[in-house]
Amino acid sequence: MNRESISTAAAALVLTLAPGGAPAQSLAELARQEKARRAAVAPEDRAPVLTNDDLRGRGGLTVGTLPPEARAGSGRAGRGTAAGREGGAGTEDPEDGGVPGEDEWRARMTAAREARARAELTASALQNRADGLWAQFTALDDPARRGVVERQRAEALAELDRTRAEAERLEQRIHDVREEARRAGVPPGWLR
Repeated sequence: MNRESISTAAAALVLTLAPGGAPAQSLAELARQEKARRAAVAPEDRAPVLTNDDLRGRGGLTVGTLPPEARAGSGRAGRGTAAGREGGAGTEDPEDGGVPGEDEWRARMTAAREARARAELTASALQNRADGLWAQFTALDDPARRGVVERQRAEALAELDRTRAEAERLEQRIHDVREEARRAGVPPGWLR
């Protein structure tokens, strides 16, 4: 293809893809089409529409409660049920056996996350130390000094492995708290 035919083809492509190339539908026309589409949907196929009035009559978003055996179980189950939330955040409900409220769940999750963050920060610092010791080791010519640096590096790597294992254990602890809260019916917002 020569330059003239390429530029002609490019110009034709630009004109067809240009925003003004095709007539746009007006917003009113789109609204009429959507209204007609909605009217065509059978009433039994429509999704139910919930309003605030629907929720006020049912006592909130909670549809049901845990069975009594789940609330009276090991002391862990039943936390955060509708009965426990009515007393307010951070209160204990004597009916549920004094289970934690929002403040307690939030404190548990915050403590676990902070411990994991500390472990990850320590692991990052130990990795930097090990990398620095490796650079120092490779730059040295003296075998005695290299031996000292290599021992320091081995200690840093051993501590790094312990810290990474601790971070994994803390990650599992966070997962366990989430799972326990889920089983107890605790609202997800309490764990944020």
